[in-house]
Amino acid sequence: MDKNMENSNLSDEAHLNELEDTNLNIEDIDNLKKLTDGRVIEIVSGDIVDHIQDDEFLLDSIGKKPGTYYRDLIFALMQIRLPEEEAKRDWKEMLKHKYILSEKLGRNVGIHVATLDYYTNIKKRVLNPKIIDANEYVDTASRAITDDLTKAYNRHFFDDEFKRLFLQARMTGRIFSLIMLDLDHFKIYNDLNGHIQGDIALIETVRILHAVCSLDDTVSRYGGEEFTILLTSQSLSLAMKTAEHIRQAIFDYRFVNEQALPQGRLSASLGVTTYRGDILSPLDMIEEADVALYRAKNSGRNRVKAFLGESAI
Repeated sequence: MDKNMENSNLSDEAHLNELEDTNLNIEDIDNLKKLTDGRVIEIVSGDIVDHIQDDEFLLDSIGKKPGTYYRDLIFALMQIRLPEEEAKRDWKEMLKHKYILSEKLGRNVGIHVATLDYYTNIKKRVLNPKIIDANEYVDTASRAITDDLTKAYNRHFFDDEFKRLFLQARMTGRIFSLIMLDLDHFKIYNDLNGHIQGDIALIETVRILHAVCSLDDTVSRYGGEEFTILLTSQSLSLAMKTAEHIRQAIFDYRFVNEQALPQGRLSASLGVTTYRGDILSPLDMIEEADVALYRAKNSGRNRVKAFLGESAI
């Protein structure tokens, strides 16, 4: 293998691992809320009961998927991501560590203190630990990745997730698709109905996007009335079908006072592109989707266009 290519692959892998370690998503935050609100961690560690309950049974009872029990426990405690088997080993070791510390000090050492000591002094994985209230962390994390108005993912989260998918695709050849969506004549709609009704229309648009898209898709507010949808593992043909379903769903929805718009309806134009090996950077892929979106607008709006080479269909 060419040395430069090998170094590039190693750099991609390191960058991908960094993104996967630090990038929170809404599912992570929902997990954290369940674990903290129900004090699940304290229960399964024996902090607030006389004996340690069957942690897998308890986590399953709040809707955890098999294979994510220990991973989510460790993430809730330390915000680090581990494979399930490694997380399981660490959890068992932390419980032993908690017991040893409690015996030596003659009092119950809580699981949070035991975890912090374990990862700082035994595994030496955490160099500069910080103590923060769990509920405060969940609220702060949620605000950091979601758009305040629509509750879609924000631009910052999109940028990180897009980079992650792009690096993953470049390393493995696994394709994904990007849709860029813009609401047609939205400035006119805002001017006619006022900003409050305009905000409601944006919120309703995100609800439509979530209803049409799958749980694996990433819906983000890119800015103003423009949105992006990342479609994991979808080819261009499948992404075009998804985009058409979105276009039709928005067109069919009855927005307040939309009849005053030039075409009598609030509609959307969409541009679609799919990862290919000749795309050099995430920015290039965004520009392709933007070109397709521009052509959808320029050809009459309320349309879906795909980027193909130097043209869009």
